[in-house]
Amino acid sequence: MNHSTRLRIARVVRFLKPTPQKIPLSIEEVLGKSESLDIVERFNKLYYEGGLAGTLNWRGVPMIKNPCDLWTMLELLQTIKPVVLVETGTHHGASALYFAEMMKLLGSPLKVITIDINPKWHLDPEQFGIESIIGYSTDRVVIERVRNVVREILQNKPGPVMVTLDSDHSEDNVTRELELYSPLVTQNSYLVVEDTNVNGHPAALDHGPGPWEAVEKFLVTHPDFVQDRACERHLLTFFPGGWLKRVGQRC
Repeated sequence: MNHSTRLRIARVVRFLKPTPQKIPLSIEEVLGKSESLDIVERFNKLYYEGGLAGTLNWRGVPMIKNPCDLWTMLELLQTIKPVVLVETGTHHGASALYFAEMMKLLGSPLKVITIDINPKWHLDPEQFGIESIIGYSTDRVVIERVRNVVREILQNKPGPVMVTLDSDHSEDNVTRELELYSPLVTQNSYLVVEDTNVNGHPAALDHGPGPWEAVEKFLVTHPDFVQDRACERHLLTFFPGGWLKRVGQRC
């Protein structure tokens, strides 16, 4: 039997007995089933605690993120098109640089404001339009400076504001950051609380109360924010339950 005959037979078989259509599970269905949730959590724990989290880089600058969270952040940035992204926790500056450069490449440039008490820049942030503020994110002077910079930007170019929190991961610090920075987030934009996976959710069991616990308490008193579990659809995330969408004005 020659090749063309086999192809014709295969087409007839597919026509008479089509392959069953696969209906993908929603993220709610995946996370709602104990069997699949266990697989997701075990892989997340392995990735986070196995040393893979610190192997990414941008322009040779180390980045402690995972590819799925970076992709989701980039998708949100493309959808929301914020004019300002506020980031607490600069570290080496790779994520601030990545977001600034990618959005410029996509034709939606944004101003990244990043805050850290000890940023370890490998490049000059000003060359990339990044505002690097040195200090503790919860200090009164620092938050006032952030608010002033955001206000000046919006006066010249009104638009959405997005915030991501990635500094000290203690519950007290994240709770304070949530109160200080959530008012900056515009409606239908996002407040991303990073590393909610620590303290056994599912990684770093001995961490102690952290971002997860801070988010739980925050949502009780802030109905204008909701968890967007669709942002976890790639299954690997260090921010489970930490993708918060602002759906209304604060009461």
